[in-house]
Amino acid sequence: MKTLLLIDIQNDFLPGGALAVPGADELVPVVNALLPGFDLVVATQDWHPPDHGSFAANHPGRDVFETIDLDGLPQTLWPVHC
Repeated sequence: MKTLLLIDIQNDFLPGGALAVPGADELVPVVNALLPGFDLVVATQDWHPPDHGSFAANHPGRDVFETIDLDGLPQTLWPVHC
C-alpha cells in the first residue's frame, strides 16, 4: 500500500496565516498532484489549546520569538496559532 504522509499543511502556516511559512503555498498544488498516486493519505494537524505555554500572548510583557525559561527549559514564544 502506497501511503502519503502530510505534516501540518494547514492555513495558519500558509500566507496570511498566524505563523506563515514563506513559500508554503507552493506546496498545495504539488500535494494535490501527488494525491491520486497513493492508496492512503495520512495528515497531521498542529494544534494547541488557547492557554498553551508557548504562546507569547500568555506571557504578559513578552514578545513573539523571544526565548523564555519554561519549566526549566528554553522555550521560544510563538504567536497564537492552530
